[in-house]
Parts: sequence; C-alpha cells; structure tokens
Amino acid sequence: MWLILCSTMDVSALWAYECLKQMRLSSLQLVTAESLASASRWEHRLSGGNTEIKITLADGRRIDGAHIRGVFNRLHAPSPLAIQRSVPSDLPYAQAEMQAFYLSWLHALPGAVINRPTPVGLCGPWFHPSEWTMRACRAGLRTPVYRQSARDAEPASRQHCRPAAAGSSPVQSRIALRGQIFGGTVPPSVAKACAKLAEQAETELLGIDLAIDESGQWAFAGATAAPDLRCGGQPLLERMAQILLEGAQS
Repeated sequence: MWLILCSTMDVSALWAYECLKQMRLSSLQLVTAESLASASRWEHRLSGGNTEIKITLADGRRIDGAHIRGVFNRLHAPSPLAIQRSVPSDLPYAQAEMQAFYLSWLHALPGAVINRPTPVGLCGPWFHPSEWTMRACRAGLRTPVYRQSARDAEPASRQHCRPAAAGSSPVQSRIALRGQIFGGTVPPSVAKACAKLAEQAETELLGIDLAIDESGQWAFAGATAAPDLRCGGQPLLERMAQILLEGAQS
C-alpha cells in the first residue's frame, strides 16, 4: 500500500490524493491526522536497528509497516484530538511527548517517503524566516536585506513566512522536488539554487516563493515544507507517482 498522511483541512494534499489514485497507485490510502488521533490500537516497536509499525484505525483499516511501499507525508503536527483528555497543567508535556512519538514512527516508515520528518518539523523543517533567508543566500539565490529587532512581533505562524524586506514585488511560487522545479519556468541559475536549497534543507519537496523586481531579477521571498501542491499541477503529480512507484520496486 501507499499512504498520504495529512490533515482533513489540507486542501491541496486532498487534491493530490484524488489525482494520484488515478495514476497507477490504486492501493493509495488517505490517512488523516484526525483518524490517527482516534486509532483504536498502536504498535511501534524499536529493537536494535529494526522497527515495527502497526496501526488499527477507528474505521477498521489496518496499517502494517511491512506492507507500506511508499508515503507522502504532509503531517504538520499531531491532531489536538490525540491529547484532548490531558489536564490543562499537563498539556505542554503531553504535546511534547506526542510530537516525539510522531517523530519516531514517521522516521521509521519504510519504502519511498516524500518528506521524512526532521527534528524541527514533522513533514520537513519549519525554519524561522531569518534562517530560510540565510540558507537561500548560501544556496545561491538573491536575497533581500533582512532586518529583525527584538521589538518586532513574532509571526503568528512560521509555516510559510516571507522575509520582512520582500517588499511589494510580484511573487511567484515554485516547488522543488528531487532537483526538479515545478510550477513554471525560472532562469537556470535560479532553478539550480532552488534545488540546492531543498537539498541543503534535507527536504525532498519544498515550496519556494520568488519575488521579481522591476528589472526582472529573481529573489528569494519565502519557503515552506508544505506548499500548495496545485501550483505544480500534473507534472508534479507525475513525478511524485514515479518516486513512490520506483521506491516500491527498489
């Protein structure tokens, strides 16, 4: 079986699921964060270099790691439903423990996994805008001047933040996946730098926003490990299907 892991609110992941089911992935299953939170049985065993994962969902479906051939991981965090019975004083502790548990079993998934978890994000890194800007610069992208003060308000969400100096230049979104760029053409040097940024962030699929100034220069404007997949269209889905199928054969 192949799996797509995502929230019920992740519209573009749900779109990808419906499309990928029609692309030689007939046994593809959708497993949501909410369904995982209400699972009736979990087994996650660690023994030396071996791991076992067995999950029985509330609807009766059974997920056995031995039968998983590939996974597209879009889980941002465990569903709050998983710790809804925690007393308020224990809530931060319960959240931390659940995050660690998810990090462990997601890391142990077999087969081809698009966006394995990292210590700073379950489906890829959620870096602060300042770190994304630094990494983009090192990857070879033009970056705006980034300024931050202790007086600045912290963004409500770091999942998809743009550098403060991105300005009002038109922004276009692209998706990097295993060295290829989807969502539209970009200059070769920009494409190479975007692919390098994803590689250095150890994220197979990375959304990258690029601002275009009046002179036609492309510059980094933000990044996310969970972009809108519809930006990449059919070509992106075909590449994802190829990766999942090839992983099952290796």
